[in-house]
Amino acid sequence: MVGETLKYLLMTAWLLPLLGFVVEIFLGYKKNDARRSKLGAWIAVGCIGTGFICSASALVIWSNASGAWGEDGWITSQKNADHHGAEAHHGEDHGSHDHDSGKAHEEEHHSSTPSRAEFLLTSVNADEPHGHADEKKTVYSGSIYTLAKFGSLTLSIDYYIDSLTIVMFTMVTLIATCIHLFAMGYMSDELTEEYVDHQVHTSDGKHLHRPGRFYRFFAFLSLFCFAMLGLVLAGNIFQVFVFWELVGICSFLLIGFYTERKTASNAANKAFIMNRVGDFGFLIGLMVLWTFFGTFRFGDTKVEGEVAEQGLFSMVHRDETGNLLQDDITGEVLITDDDGHSLLDEQGQSRTIPYFLLIVAGLGVFAGCVGKSAQFPLQTWLPDAMEGPTPVSALVHSATMVAAGVYLTGRFFPMFTQEVLLVIAYTGCITLFVAATIAVVATDIKKVLAYSTLSQLGYMVAAFGLGSLTVEHDGHDHNHKTSLKPQGGVHLVQCPYYWNPKAVSAHKGRDHNHRQ
Repeated sequence: MVGETLKYLLMTAWLLPLLGFVVEIFLGYKKNDARRSKLGAWIAVGCIGTGFICSASALVIWSNASGAWGEDGWITSQKNADHHGAEAHHGEDHGSHDHDSGKAHEEEHHSSTPSRAEFLLTSVNADEPHGHADEKKTVYSGSIYTLAKFGSLTLSIDYYIDSLTIVMFTMVTLIATCIHLFAMGYMSDELTEEYVDHQVHTSDGKHLHRPGRFYRFFAFLSLFCFAMLGLVLAGNIFQVFVFWELVGICSFLLIGFYTERKTASNAANKAFIMNRVGDFGFLIGLMVLWTFFGTFRFGDTKVEGEVAEQGLFSMVHRDETGNLLQDDITGEVLITDDDGHSLLDEQGQSRTIPYFLLIVAGLGVFAGCVGKSAQFPLQTWLPDAMEGPTPVSALVHSATMVAAGVYLTGRFFPMFTQEVLLVIAYTGCITLFVAATIAVVATDIKKVLAYSTLSQLGYMVAAFGLGSLTVEHDGHDHNHKTSLKPQGGVHLVQCPYYWNPKAVSAHKGRDHNHRQ
């Protein structure tokens, strides 16, 4: 019952922006005074605002059902873990009897098991016991619609709901609602039949005159929110890739919103092409995973309570030291069931995947994250993306789209080998240092915020590489950056320097805010 409720709440939050996009596009073409009307913007705000209410409701329902903050919840389990860990340490120091030593070792093992912390970030199997704190179900997965079947390959629209999904849904919809409201005033100069772009000149030396694009801007924002939420809700890696590309298309459209401007057009092309470089690695990772695991789904597929098909996350298990289970002879990684027993192929042999190919798959998936979250060496597109309107910079390039790479790193965390995690840690460290260093000497306030965003993303990626929890930092940083981006635009208008005529004209063209 809880799973169905969460499913329909998050599906509603996901599909409402798509409905808004369709209505806004048709409204723009059918309504005579659409260019001077804010109706499309209010529809977009209503859709994403309702989505936030649904997401917040899902967060409350999931927390109550899983006991995340209750008597058996995370806080209590952490206190118990600390208490048991102290007892274990005391037993190690003073244990002279085998029985006492064994008890201390057992308590240490239970205290070191990241039961609640693990499910708060990564994807674990809902039915796998992880101790007393995990008795309640925390993960809900299933299939919404089957698109096609090609032999053993099934392409479907799936959902995978855990704490990471719900926290991301709530964060994205909340930030998007605030930015939609801000954009209604910020983009009001587009509410006209004839918009004068002072940054573009025609062949006769005059400024460019074009129709206003107010409704189109909010249509693009709605489409982006649909793609981002679909990426978060996706229950299989192929579905993630589809929405991953749709997010890239929306970013291209929004960065190049002022398409007549050479700088904006170049920035949109640069962002699109550099993201495709990372996505090439993503495709390689997908092919490796399909070849050896035979599925794209994250969670198990169940029929009448029985597991009909294993999901990716239940096919790899780790020993007490955190290393993947491997064949003693060949050293290849074992593909297992929920209980850690090796699965057999048609010849009755244990199914395995070569260790180096699992590294290739992990690095391939992370390559997509590098492109989307603008990590080294594909980080140069993000500062140029500030050529888009300030609401785009605040929503897409500081709060949500660039967080997609961090999100996918967290979602795919159970599949990463230690070598991949090491590469992730190094990549994050290089990015955070390089970006922060460049921000020290940058003079454009929006680019300073862009490099600051890059640095904070580097911290998150580095923390993932070190095996830490970064969702809390993710939400804090993106809420902080989202509030700074609009303030940066307002500051540029209020600064006395910009009140001389030449500077005002330059500012209008650069930051797209024509308030006098």
